[in-house]
Amino acid sequence: MRADNIMNQDILNMVLAAVDSIHDGIVIVDKNSKIIYINAAYSEILNVKKDKVLNRFVSEIEPGAIILDSLKEKKPKINTVTKVKTRGKEILVNINPIIIDGELLGAVSIFKDVTEVYLLNKELEQVRKLTGYFYNDSTKFHKDLPESFSKIIGDDEKFINCLKLASIVAPTEATVLIEGESGAGKEVIVNAILGESKRNHPFVNINCSAIPENLFESELFGYSSGSFTGAKKGGKAGKFETANNGTIFLDEIGEMPLFMQAKLLRVLQSGEIQKVGSNNIDIVNVRVIAATNRNLKSMVREGTFREDLYFRLNTFKITIPPLRERGKDVILLAEHFLSLYCEKYCKKIVLSNEVKDLLLNNQWIGNVRQVQSCIEYAVIVCQKDKIQVENLPDEIRNPNIPDGKKIIKHNGKVLKNMIFDVEKAQIIKELQNTHGNKTRAMENIGISRRTFYRKLKLYDINPALYTK
Repeated sequence: MRADNIMNQDILNMVLAAVDSIHDGIVIVDKNSKIIYINAAYSEILNVKKDKVLNRFVSEIEPGAIILDSLKEKKPKINTVTKVKTRGKEILVNINPIIIDGELLGAVSIFKDVTEVYLLNKELEQVRKLTGYFYNDSTKFHKDLPESFSKIIGDDEKFINCLKLASIVAPTEATVLIEGESGAGKEVIVNAILGESKRNHPFVNINCSAIPENLFESELFGYSSGSFTGAKKGGKAGKFETANNGTIFLDEIGEMPLFMQAKLLRVLQSGEIQKVGSNNIDIVNVRVIAATNRNLKSMVREGTFREDLYFRLNTFKITIPPLRERGKDVILLAEHFLSLYCEKYCKKIVLSNEVKDLLLNNQWIGNVRQVQSCIEYAVIVCQKDKIQVENLPDEIRNPNIPDGKKIIKHNGKVLKNMIFDVEKAQIIKELQNTHGNKTRAMENIGISRRTFYRKLKLYDINPALYTK
């Protein structure tokens, strides 16, 4: 009998050790809602010590917790997202009442921390709101295209062909590479692809230029417990794990370090990821959409981008034409933004013909974003019923960028120097306008952080000289 008890205790200890190693949070309560067990993940996810919750009632710790409803109703709660208000966490919870011989003994709750996914979905909603500026809800420009593409503003043939390609690949599982200048609408195309995708699971957006090189691997693939100083107990899921069965958007892929490019290639080829500090290989099912404003083919020749990764990403490439090559689309966009900002600022004004001519002849180095900011500025400063040339921003009225047709007449060396001069002047101008605020300056120019700092070094520009 004593041997049986010892064996049963050993089995119980093994079960408890196994439960304690699970990454999902687990809590068991009795029929009166007193907490009788929590595992290590519970403490980690909710950042609370075991002795602070054991033998206490749920209502004392988290009033209104849904496990109380499960006990009261004697019914399970399956895949329910709820907020732990006292901890500011969003969790996905599964609760089952423990009923034996018709008697309620308690309940067990198993939950995942989905705060990051929740925040990413909120970010996606913000992106959708932002990209809504590129849509016209009242007009279908492209009636032969799927719903997500039909209201994107633009009549230019090259742009329409771009939308057609994107609509064809959208419902497939293919990797997509989107190329285009900053502000040309890459995010709009991504959003439309998501709208027609068959995947309804998490969408994770990663800006490759915003991640420090030494954190790249842990951000994308996660890390295991104790892998480095400051690592969370229990480790952390990476972006690819978060996006499992969903879609991951790698924006500014050209800024990804070479060592990470090899690891990304492995994911694309086999779906394998390996957390920092772990020997285990995990398999993920993630669709990858990548975007860049750089010429990856040239980067391959220069040795700054892996050729094998380029060919793997290049399965289906979509090139968005710059706005200056889209003819009268600039007027369609300007009229659209005019309508939005007239409503926002309670005005009723139109564009003069002189303004339309100027808009058509501008180079629009910032593409659609630049048109948007230009029209908002004009609506704000215009005091009459028609926007005139003098109401436009100075860089539109007096562009400091030479006409493209004139530039190409110069030889290569002169052209390169002219481009350098223009770039330097533009950076200095934005630093002056933002009083040395580097973040705002780079956003106004429409380049990545890494590129911006590289240009500062190249042109020996000190932002501190332009602060107030």
